Amino acid sequence: MAELEKLGSKYRLALKIARDPRFERLPCSHKGTYADDCIVARVMQHKCFLVATCDRDLQRRIRRIPGVPIMRISPGSRKYTIERLPDIGVSIASSK
Repeated sequence: MAELEKLGSKYRLALKIARDPRFERLPCSHKGTYADDCIVARVMQHKCFLVATCDRDLQRRIRRIPGVPIMRISPGSRKYTIERLPDIGVSIASSK
């Protein structure tokens, strides 16, 4: 949250979404761990999360984990998008 506040008005929509009480923010108990590493580790343990980020490097890392959707602000607009889940269920169903 502090990072979004520091980034200023350009990221106002992202900050508004991050503060929305409908989304749960999970605390991190790791001391000195890079935030992206903590997010990736948590998502790899439990693939039941939606990750909201505008960070392109973090998006690339999350895309490598099947079944984890990414929410991001679309460039040049004031709308957010949620990338669809990969079709992993289709390949499992067709192999049976």
